[in-house]
Amino acid sequence: MVDATIIIAAWCAEASLAHAVRSALAQNDVSVEVIVIDDASPDGTFALAQNLAAQDGRVRALRQPRNGGPAAARNAGLAAAQGRWVAVLDADDAMAPGRLASMIALGEARGADAIYDDFQPVDGEGHAAGPTHLASLELTEPVCWDLETFLAGCQAEQGKPGLGYLKPLIRLEFMKRHGVQYDETLRNGEDFHLIAAVLAAGGALWVLPKAGYLYTRASGTISSRLNPDHATALARADAAFLDRHAQRLSPEARRLLRRHMRRFLDFGTTEAVLQALRAGRLAAAAAALLRRPQAAGRLLRQVAEAMTRRIRPAR
Repeated sequence: MVDATIIIAAWCAEASLAHAVRSALAQNDVSVEVIVIDDASPDGTFALAQNLAAQDGRVRALRQPRNGGPAAARNAGLAAAQGRWVAVLDADDAMAPGRLASMIALGEARGADAIYDDFQPVDGEGHAAGPTHLASLELTEPVCWDLETFLAGCQAEQGKPGLGYLKPLIRLEFMKRHGVQYDETLRNGEDFHLIAAVLAAGGALWVLPKAGYLYTRASGTISSRLNPDHATALARADAAFLDRHAQRLSPEARRLLRRHMRRFLDFGTTEAVLQALRAGRLAAAAAALLRRPQAAGRLLRQVAEAMTRRIRPAR
């Protein structure tokens, strides 16, 4: 059995896939397999994945019959994985050569079921673009995060890093024993729900204060990456998670999950209102806000921020 399976869900990734695969194959002091799952790309992504597999026997190329999003593609990779540990790598990102060896060493020493490390944002040329994601936490030693700590770090609070954006390494046997996999109803935020499920099942999550994941920073904000339907799906997934794990969650964990759910409900309403206003559909905008008046505060803040951004260049 290989040490680690690296799962790469790819869609229209011709420009970056080879670089991601090379970084996965270049891991030091561990044996790896790389599974590329093409999510029914309309371009040449799958042909490229097949070519990479032909060049190196450690690479396998799979293709989804239809586009199902990253969660469904990663579940296909999990079903085919043969490593003791499983890591996910986005098709436009990369890993530092010693990343998995360091994480596996920590996992074995601490009896971890999942391990996080920090990530370094990079530009399109691979150069560091600002501080690491967890820099503000000033971690110097490995730490263990429980479910409450994880949920508290996923509330999108100003000046605090979102913990749900980190990319985990997870013990495959633990996932199979507890039936943990990605929620295929989601096209965003699937990593958050995966780790929440690991922790709800009693898994031990350790954090290595070292940036081994190289995240290619895309332009735009969360508003440009999430549409109202995706936000609603995230809120529904939160509600389903609460129902499924209610008996094993602490009161604090339930409170934090409900807060997380409300944030996405407010976000979905805000985006629906703004889209309707841009299209000149005032009645539709009013109807959306009436269905969830709690989103009014977020709507006003977002409008104020947009106005401020427009005024500053004029000055």
